[in-house]
Amino acid sequence: MSSVQYPTASLKPHREESLLSRHLWIFSGALQQPPRWIEPGGLVDVKSATGQFVARGYYNPRTDIAIRILTHESAEIIDSDFFRKRVRDAMRLREVFEPQSTNAYRLIHSEGDGLPGLVIDCYADVLVAQVHTLGMERLLPLLIEPLMEETGARGLLLRNESQSRRREGLEVEEPRVIAGEVPQQVEIVENGVRFIVDPWRGQKTGFFLDQRDKREALRKYARDGRVLNCFCYSGGFSVYAALSDERTRTVSVDVSAPAIEAARQHFSLNGLDPKQHEFQTDDVFAYLEQAVERGEQFDVVVLDPPAFAKNQGARTQALKAYRRLNTLGMQVLRPGGILLTCSCSGVIGMDDLLGVVSNSAQRQKRSVQLLESYTHGVDHPTNLAMPETNYLKTIFCRVL
Repeated sequence: MSSVQYPTASLKPHREESLLSRHLWIFSGALQQPPRWIEPGGLVDVKSATGQFVARGYYNPRTDIAIRILTHESAEIIDSDFFRKRVRDAMRLREVFEPQSTNAYRLIHSEGDGLPGLVIDCYADVLVAQVHTLGMERLLPLLIEPLMEETGARGLLLRNESQSRRREGLEVEEPRVIAGEVPQQVEIVENGVRFIVDPWRGQKTGFFLDQRDKREALRKYARDGRVLNCFCYSGGFSVYAALSDERTRTVSVDVSAPAIEAARQHFSLNGLDPKQHEFQTDDVFAYLEQAVERGEQFDVVVLDPPAFAKNQGARTQALKAYRRLNTLGMQVLRPGGILLTCSCSGVIGMDDLLGVVSNSAQRQKRSVQLLESYTHGVDHPTNLAMPETNYLKTIFCRVL
């Protein structure tokens, strides 16, 4: 037993089964009664209806997920040593990356690394963290020292701008350094490709690390072709495509002018001439509709949109948007061309995305061959007991 005594919350009968399978969430309806004696964000021991220890986590009465689990071991105290062990375990997984060719990756992926509510991305020697839950916010001081010591990072930036924090009763904050120093820009290398990351103002924590393996997979399809990259952000897919063959030409489209400027910069950074490629600051749907009218055709079309559905209530409208997007994408894709299409909406599953692509093709009387499918990547592990935490789906198709 732990030498530290934590307050306890009891489950209703037979509600411990998911926890025994290593799920990390307890919904409020599973508790016998709201544990009002526990301070919001405080640590709690979870016991079965018969009084047996089941797990330890943190509690928030404001949310449907009342308790998020940190450990299933009664002897494991939640202190700085606990976080040090979690960080070390996460770092061992990321040893699959060769630092010379890839020095940017997700270090802590929330539930996937046993630390719900916490995301930490590593950009060379800089760490960028996002805290999404009240319990993790209260525990953050215990994490900083072991994190900095174990990683040897020169700085840790906190990016707590997510609106999801409000559901937890947390404030949305401006970015701030909580350890060391963090520059305005960091140069990283990914699969030997160079990028500039803005940890302070870039989307998410500065870069879309979860598409690394998909960018690499694109190379073989892009050789000597014309590639359209929609929602290109800072041009990741475009740069990989252009590097595949000096004859490859890319068109990068994003509604953000700063993102398009960053894309140009990344071409130059990798020895590519931006003048040989097109960059369009435009709404993607409007661009695609105009491209259809012009009769444009591409050998590869990349569709990597932002999340169209943030919750279950937006699912129906999101599916309509995905169908419209993929239909437009196929209309500018030559017969036999490659469609790389994605969804990062958590409520849209892989089967949903495959259905969208199939439906879009049927409308145009075209056939589709599924070539490859991907999820998050090795540095975004998923707890197998929690399939609902999967969010990214990416497929490569050949549209005939």
